[in-house]
Amino acid sequence: MKARKPLGLLLIALCVSGAAWTLMRPAGSNDVLLTNATAAPLVDEDKAVAVFLKIANNGHPDRLLSVSAPDAEEAIFSGLDTRRAIPADSAVSLAADGMFVHLKGVSGALSDGRTLPVSLTFENAGTLNTRARIVAPRATGEAPDFGLFGIGDICRVGEGEPAPEITLSATQNGDQWVVQVLSQDFEFTPHLVDGPHVPGTGHGHIYLNGMKLGRLYEPSTTIGALPPGEHDIRVTLSTNDHRAYVAGEQPISAAIRILAD
Repeated sequence: MKARKPLGLLLIALCVSGAAWTLMRPAGSNDVLLTNATAAPLVDEDKAVAVFLKIANNGHPDRLLSVSAPDAEEAIFSGLDTRRAIPADSAVSLAADGMFVHLKGVSGALSDGRTLPVSLTFENAGTLNTRARIVAPRATGEAPDFGLFGIGDICRVGEGEPAPEITLSATQNGDQWVVQVLSQDFEFTPHLVDGPHVPGTGHGHIYLNGMKLGRLYEPSTTIGALPPGEHDIRVTLSTNDHRAYVAGEQPISAAIRILAD
């Protein structure tokens, strides 16, 4: 009997360590992972929170179908587009400058450090659970007033400053899509990112059906395989300090529609 005691202790230790790993690891399936989930209370809306997170898809194309949160009266996506495609072998973000999760009527104090349980349901990956940690409150910028995605800020092109222009093209290469950005009076400046605004310089933000795919620091990028159907690709130009360029009353952006088989 005594010879079995070390084995029992070992089994207990393995169970404890396994439980700890379950709590620490990112929420996900074999293919889709949810990471970096934060929740920012919205300054101009009572008991409302914007949830931002990263979705990494290491498998086939998928679709984000719905969201739920037990601590909120309502959980919705901020964008009107319902396609919410997740490209294969890609990472997308629910972000302040794109589509995000909008929680309304959140119960309890929205104190820094509290975590809110959030569930995302995907067409293929199923329902994945995560917890979003409450961070500093977030004010809504002027971006929505100009038809831009998210709640970010804008930068108006000043008098005498270069007013950039862009156009897009997208070509299919096997299962992937190659997106090219043709710009005028604009320079991609990755070495200046997070620095002060310099007119006519910055980077791009690329979106798929309103969901942010990431930043563009050069005039081309590749999008992974997509679910069948029509998809809208949009690129907006941003300053080094992450404000969307606006010339007059028009944001400096371009869009193109593609059809995936």
